[in-house]
Amino acid sequence: MKITRPIRKPVVIILMKRISFFFFVMCDLLLLLYMLGNMQSFMEKTVRMTLNLLVAAGIFLAFSSAIGIFCTLLMFVSGRFRYIGGVAAYALLLLFGVIAAVFSSFILILADGYGL
Repeated sequence: MKITRPIRKPVVIILMKRISFFFFVMCDLLLLLYMLGNMQSFMEKTVRMTLNLLVAAGIFLAFSSAIGIFCTLLMFVSGRFRYIGGVAAYALLLLFGVIAAVFSSFILILADGYGL
């Protein structure tokens, strides 16, 4: 059996993947903290801070996913077809980030103000 080298990925693709994963985990944890805060009756300031952080994390996730889609499409156009699955993953992350930011902004507006 012939030993082959692993496929080398560009640094930009690796960096965007890790940044998007970081903000995805951050959004998930903040959503979990918000739900737990509602069940455990956290102070109103704490819940608002959690929602404000969730808005920021959702926006950053959407932004980093959009950049990831752009970089992946550039790799796809250059003839490397193995990156097309990344476009779908980044699109789902983009959708999740937008939904998280809109959801938390909507709750902040309903709570009594303009959010930030």
